[in-house]
Parts: sequence; C-alpha cells; structure tokens
Amino acid sequence: MAQGLMRRADDLVLQGQYTAAIDLYHEAIELDPYSSQVWNRLGIAQMKVGRFPDAVESFEKALTIDPYYTAAWKNKGDALQAMEKFQAAIDSYDRALAIYATDLYTLYEKGVCLQKMGRPDKAMEIYTEVVRLAEREMRRNPNEARFNAQLWTTKGDALAHLGRYQEALDAYQEAIQINPKMERAIAGMQSVNETLLRARSSPEVLQTAVLPETTVTRKTAAPLDPLHLTLPLLIATLVLAGRGSQKKS
Repeated sequence: MAQGLMRRADDLVLQGQYTAAIDLYHEAIELDPYSSQVWNRLGIAQMKVGRFPDAVESFEKALTIDPYYTAAWKNKGDALQAMEKFQAAIDSYDRALAIYATDLYTLYEKGVCLQKMGRPDKAMEIYTEVVRLAEREMRRNPNEARFNAQLWTTKGDALAHLGRYQEALDAYQEAIQINPKMERAIAGMQSVNETLLRARSSPEVLQTAVLPETTVTRKTAAPLDPLHLTLPLLIATLVLAGRGSQKKS
C-alpha cells in the first residue's frame, strides 16, 4: 500500500502538483515510516515548493534509515545550498562523494558552493576535474553518453564556469538534442548567450566565467528555437573580429 501511494505521489510530482504529492508521501510514511525512498522523495517535493528546512529534515530521516543513500546526501546538499548554508552543503556533498566519488553533478555543486564562499581557485580546480571526468566517461562509454543529457549538461555547466563558452554551448546543445526539455541545459545555454551578447559592447565580459543558477533555484526556461541555438556562434565571431580590429588600430 505504501509503495502504491508513493507511485501516485511520483506521478503528481511529474505533473507539477507538489503539494498534493507531499500529502500522499506523508500518507505513505504513516504506513511505512522506515522507507528511506519515500522520505527522500518527500524531501524532493518539499524542495520544489521552497520548503528547504523541511526537505533537510526529510533527507536526514532517509539517511538515518540508510546512511549509504547517496541520492539523499546529494539532495540534502542541494537543500542546504538553497538555504545558503554552503559549508554544510559541502559536507553533505562530501558524504555522497565518499560513496560515489565520480558523481559529476555532486562534484560540480560542491564547486559552486566553494565559488559562492569566495574560494574561486578551488572551485575552478573542481570544474576542471568535472570536465575531465565527463570526457573520460564519454570515451569509455560513448553509446551511453549519446543518451545522457545529464552528463552533457553538467559538463556544459563546468565549462561555462571556466569561461570556455563555445565548448559549453556545444555541450548544452548536445544535451538539448538528447532531451529538448532539459531545463538545466536550456538555462545554461541562455546564461552563456547573455554573456556573449554583453560581450558585443564590453569584450572584457569574456574574461569572467559564467555562474549559472544552481539546479535548486533555477527557473524553467522557454525552449530554444534553431536560430537561438546558432546565435552564440555568430556573436562569438563578431566579438573576436572586433578584438582583431582593435589590435590592428
């Protein structure tokens, strides 16, 4: 019965009916309070409506039941990051990485926290490692990588932080081709687009890496049309051409 309620709640989450889903998860917990999976999914739904302290409590319940629940450690880190408790978030991400050291998303979010804490050098080291691990995974498992929008998106996010904008756009475009509704990739593409647009009048903008919004707080973006996907290439060309003219004058 509890599993049936959880599945119904999962469907409501997919439909964006988070409050109704939360109620069903609570009903499932009343029937089975020792299901770490239900506690974790309750926490995810609570994050969707901005109830981050409640979400942290739910993830902690899941982790009390199963201390090796990697997803719950990662989700707890996301909730803490949304509350701007960056060191606590890093501690949670580190617990997840201790179980699964090559989780690119978790590693990337740890870098975001470090950057927000004013430790950009350490953050850049992590972003570089994320790119390295992503490329290694693509070489080792090319068939799986062809269908892994999350992998391409995380690589794109890390590249954007490093200021490697064209490579980031390429990665985001791969992710969007795999999953046209990949919100993180769409938002990342738009962030880089905006940076390149600003660079038309202020080329020095290209010297500053993009800091995409975190997954927790990022808003849903509108789908991109083909022109929008190719626009950054034109802008980058114009910026580089402008720099060349400045050097000659």
